[in-house]
Amino acid sequence: MTFINDPHYGNSSIEFDINGLVTSAVAKTTNLQKHPQLSLACGGASKMLLLSLDEDVLNSALEVHFKAGSMHWVVDKVPDQSLLNTANWKFIIPRLYWNYPNDDMLLNISMASSPVIRITSEKIEATINADMVIDVVDGKEIVPVACISVIVSASGVVDALGNKVYGRVGLDNFSLALKWSKIGNFHMSLIQGVIRVFLNTVCMPYLNSRLGNGFILPVVHGFTLQDVYVLTSAEQLTLCSDVTFNASSLTSLSRM
Repeated sequence: MTFINDPHYGNSSIEFDINGLVTSAVAKTTNLQKHPQLSLACGGASKMLLLSLDEDVLNSALEVHFKAGSMHWVVDKVPDQSLLNTANWKFIIPRLYWNYPNDDMLLNISMASSPVIRITSEKIEATINADMVIDVVDGKEIVPVACISVIVSASGVVDALGNKVYGRVGLDNFSLALKWSKIGNFHMSLIQGVIRVFLNTVCMPYLNSRLGNGFILPVVHGFTLQDVYVLTSAEQLTLCSDVTFNASSLTSLSRM
């Protein structure tokens, strides 16, 4: 991170502009050439602290996780467990059942590219491009039988409490394409309804459980954000807050 421009002094505030991206420990990156002039007036109320994140910062964090190979998920349990058995697909994908009658299945999901976040004044949008490999558990062997490209459009909102920011997301739309298959060609329209149920009952709740854990904001030790106001605008997420200080935290830190 880099401090840019000179500090802006007000009657009761000092404003700093900080420029930077999230990157891995071994990667190098150039600074953004965006120098927004921020105001400490947020939602009509003056706040002690303003933290503004450009969507490029969030996307750079997602890219770090993508390149690290951490965006991978194997699904072996769903609310309707019969969906993960070939018998339930007998009339939808006949060759799947003929080749592997009454076998359990796994869904091996990995990102085909880094997710992309777009921030607007109304909401935060995300585009997720994933490959979903259908694996059949044939005895002790796991056999990949087909791969489906799934592109998901989702949107959500952000909230904050204390020194954490939380989010929740919902499905907007999705598209499917068959990438390869060992069980013959089958039209995506045949499985679209099942995939919609899967996205709404498994994927979205999973994402919301992760987002619901919250992400810690970079706040100085001993300080706690209070009465946080979250605002989205074109390409930016802004958090305005008052700050409380715990003197005992400073005392404990000085003893270390």
